[in-house]
Amino acid sequence: MTSEWTRREMLRGIGGVGALGLGAGLSGCGDTDEKRLIFLNWPLYIDKNLLTDFTKRSGASVTYEVYDSNDALLRRIEQSKTRRRGGTNNGFDLIVPSDSLFERLRDNDQIAELPASLVGRDNLGDRFLSSSYDPGCRFSIPWATGTTGIGYSKTAFPEPPSWDVFLDATLDGKATLLNETRDAMAVALFLLGEDPNTKDASTIAAAGKKLAEVAKVVDRFDSSGYIDSLVSGESVVAQAYSSDLLQGQRDNPDLAFVVPDDGGLRWVDVLCIPENASHPKIAQEFIEFYLEPAVSAANSVEIQADTGNEAALEFVPEELRNNAVIFDAERESVVFTQFLGKSTEDLYSAAFSTATK
Repeated sequence: MTSEWTRREMLRGIGGVGALGLGAGLSGCGDTDEKRLIFLNWPLYIDKNLLTDFTKRSGASVTYEVYDSNDALLRRIEQSKTRRRGGTNNGFDLIVPSDSLFERLRDNDQIAELPASLVGRDNLGDRFLSSSYDPGCRFSIPWATGTTGIGYSKTAFPEPPSWDVFLDATLDGKATLLNETRDAMAVALFLLGEDPNTKDASTIAAAGKKLAEVAKVVDRFDSSGYIDSLVSGESVVAQAYSSDLLQGQRDNPDLAFVVPDDGGLRWVDVLCIPENASHPKIAQEFIEFYLEPAVSAANSVEIQADTGNEAALEFVPEELRNNAVIFDAERESVVFTQFLGKSTEDLYSAAFSTATK
């Protein structure tokens, strides 16, 4: 199965969260039909056939919306909570936060526990069933996993660049960083030779000052349109998610991806049900659908990422299985972004906001 969405269609309306009507039988916002699923996800992150196939199988209509960062998803969740003032539901049924945001939401009792009888959970690899962020996958299942590094034009950079490329004033606005607090701050911390999960307030402040230097060089902080800019040649280098860059290579083979030796980030985006979801039974049905090996494999091929579903690998083309960017990211210099507690996360947010305003 191959998605035919264009990037323009997929990114339309993203300024935080944008709504898209996708696939057969998808519902409008005013639909009160009980057989309904409201799904929030990242852009360029699904094979559209999954939605239409799920609708045909379950009879449930699907409203699919996109957000461009964990920051935007968190704002959406907080706005929903404020808007409903303690009401009985959140207004959406499935979300795909990164592991660090997932931990924050779960610790705040904002994620529903999945049933022990969840069909397909045993298709997952041991590295996910024994993960530190959700042991046993009690509250989530992996949607996709990959790395955050540098996407670049091989014509502009015959040798892979390192993080100090974002301090190169000769780039003349042809560089972008992700509009994501912890990702962008990680660049500054790598430049300082520091841990991207530091809790030290003075180090975080120093990273904010370093990010302000970077902000004078890069064209913008952008998590949604940066791949289009790389593909078109408007940009020649960008902080990038591995899955985005590999999708961009389909349109521009001159693009390449590297995780610098001085550090990179590893991430798992997880599929989970918010506490007090509007349609939790339909959400669970979709999770079990996604855990089917052929379904996970189709999404892996489309979004160019490892889904963590070991049983799906036999359905993934050998060329993709052999792609080290996707399936070989285990190295000492690549670390997960940890949830550091609200007070420390607030320090990162304040430093990021000051550096980028």
